[in-house]
Amino acid sequence: MADKTREISVVVIGGSYAGAAAAKQLGVLSKKGYSGLKVTLVDQSTHYFHAIGFPKALVDAEYAESAFLPFADFFPNGTKHEFVNQKLSRVVDEHHVELDNGQQLYYDYLVLATGGQAPGPINVVGRTKDEGVAEIRQLREGLDNADSVLVVGGGAVGVEVAGFVAEKYPGKRVTLVHSRARLLPEHFRPGLSNGAIDKLGRLGVKVVLNDKVDIPSDFGYASNVGHRVLHGTSSGNDYASDVQILAVGFRLHTEYVEPLEQVLGHSLREPTSGALRVRPTLQLENSAVPHIFVPGDVNNLPGSTKFGFKAEMQGNTAAGNIKKMIASGFDKAFKSADNAQAVAEAAPKASAWSDYVDLMLVPIGPDLGVAQVLKIALGSSGLANLFVRQLKSKDFMLGMRKGYFPKSKKAKRE
Repeated sequence: MADKTREISVVVIGGSYAGAAAAKQLGVLSKKGYSGLKVTLVDQSTHYFHAIGFPKALVDAEYAESAFLPFADFFPNGTKHEFVNQKLSRVVDEHHVELDNGQQLYYDYLVLATGGQAPGPINVVGRTKDEGVAEIRQLREGLDNADSVLVVGGGAVGVEVAGFVAEKYPGKRVTLVHSRARLLPEHFRPGLSNGAIDKLGRLGVKVVLNDKVDIPSDFGYASNVGHRVLHGTSSGNDYASDVQILAVGFRLHTEYVEPLEQVLGHSLREPTSGALRVRPTLQLENSAVPHIFVPGDVNNLPGSTKFGFKAEMQGNTAAGNIKKMIASGFDKAFKSADNAQAVAEAAPKASAWSDYVDLMLVPIGPDLGVAQVLKIALGSSGLANLFVRQLKSKDFMLGMRKGYFPKSKKAKRE
């Protein structure tokens, strides 16, 4: 059995759904005899933002305040674990990362959960709670003063934003324009789209399908407050509005692996998207680095896996595999291995991540919604409203996330 008291360094880059899940699960090992274990969580923001709840935060100032949780409270007192408020600059080699401030961190195991730049203002740009809250408030104040709102993009984020805005501001003209023939991800049942169109219509939202909106180069990031006319390139329609919210596009920034690619002499990224190539076990595809895991949106798994709760599941799978490697003493064996083949042979068999959950919950305002469960679409039915209301609409599952921040909960009780 491997020495449990040995020094083990785990570095987790990114504190959103995948990274937080992995860091939390691995941190618990220090209570199970691994006295030399240190988990370092790195994130460029001071606070975790519950991005899933953005549609509610947009129209509810009190909820927006509560949706930011301090990373300083992530790890319990009395452990070696640490939060570092910096941005990853580069993965230097098989054992070191460098942060934006020049600081280098040694790792025995690395979790790259950097995610992506999500559609629209759901991806809050501010790096502090105050900046993030102000960013959302500015957009909310724009909505307060607007007569018309344009939402571009009919995925889950766009549908939810359009629904919550229309319910909060029943006198405003809300238009949702989507480039495809139906709303929501197309790997879900068509009944979901039909139900969403029906329920958005009940709230007065005008839905336009099969029209791609041209976004000018001078358009502000994610949203714009101020009267503008955007052009539909497919239909020739002009869309005039006082506030425009983009819920389209998804960008990855993975240039940080270039130094590691040079060390390995092997590309680690998809050439078009930049997504990091992974095995089913969520390890980087290159067998020379089985101790590097990539859960969440930044990996090259199919688009059907790009949901917050599935990123969390992947973070748990990555952590489970790292636990196996720690228990086997892989980190010690890796240090003494003199070639890539020896490294691969030293690694224990890892478990593959299984995308077994077929679930989609889309609130459309606080009282309506559509859902898919076990390939059954609950679209226009009242049952869908009840289901979504009970499971998501109330707080967008924020209460579940607060369990990751024990010191914040304790302070609130006191």
